[in-house]
Amino acid sequence: MARGRAKWLFAWLALGLCLGAGPIAQAGTITAWGYSGDGLANVPTGDDFTAIAAGGGNWALALRDSGTIAAWGYDLHGAVSNAPTSSGFTAIAAGFYHGYALRADGSIAAWGWDSQGQVSNTPGGTGFTAIAAGLSHGYALRTDGSIAAWGQDVSGSVSNTPAGTGFLAVAAGYACGFALRADGSIAAWGDDGLGPVSSAPTATGFTKISGRSYNGLALTANGGLVGWGWDNFGVVSGTPTGVGFSDMAVSSNHAYALRADGSIAAWGLDQYGSVFNTPTGTGFTALAAESGYGLALGPAQPAVPEPSLLALAGMGVVALCGRLLHRRAVEQSALR
Repeated sequence: MARGRAKWLFAWLALGLCLGAGPIAQAGTITAWGYSGDGLANVPTGDDFTAIAAGGGNWALALRDSGTIAAWGYDLHGAVSNAPTSSGFTAIAAGFYHGYALRADGSIAAWGWDSQGQVSNTPGGTGFTAIAAGLSHGYALRTDGSIAAWGQDVSGSVSNTPAGTGFLAVAAGYACGFALRADGSIAAWGDDGLGPVSSAPTATGFTKISGRSYNGLALTANGGLVGWGWDNFGVVSGTPTGVGFSDMAVSSNHAYALRADGSIAAWGLDQYGSVFNTPTGTGFTALAAESGYGLALGPAQPAVPEPSLLALAGMGVVALCGRLLHRRAVEQSALR
């Protein structure tokens, strides 16, 4: 009887310890390199960030896991000081001194420079799922996969936005746009002066897109990279070969890509160390790029998991088992 009770107690102990030791998911910290003037050196601290965005004109945004927004850098037209202070945001986008943030209900907050209606003409309502910011225009993806466009209409960057539904992602260049269809093909429109529209890939099967300036980057299903548009300082021709990449970010003169192990590949113009000073190591999870600087989201230090109630019960079982074993030893000693 005592032996059966001991087996039952140790089974509870093992179950409690197993269920109480699971890892707790963590957000990440922000690493910045390259140009550090105009307040870009004031990178927010903490390990609770889930998204980053690099804005044109030396400013940036980051999203915390609480849904609040951090903004830093050059505060022209209120790009930094007018960033929303409430919580509940799920995505961010940074343009040229204007920003967008997506709320949990799919509505869009906009602030900053409103020279061409890029802020005041932001669509109202709810149900948007993604946002992108260009030089002076913006895009948003609706739940049905259709695209809303507003702001300065340079060479059709707004008016030539593709109609229809079923788009999965949208990205913005300075005066052009890119969208990913359900079959993995890419739609491109807007100013084609440096080739971002006419040289866009025509294949299918792409899984992710990134745009900036007059350049685009796309990720294939096996993690390969395809670049197109303005080959300024080798931003296109210097695109890394091989597969296994998971994320990428492009600017007007340099670009980054994230390898499977979370290390970063960098190429293009090394302005202010934006290429040569790219952080080494692994474990990075997201990237952002603008002319002269880069941002990466890195892993937080793993938290020590708090014991669950079952684990605490298991600890109590350890003490109880110890007392039972001690009592039995005492009783057996007294019988000798």
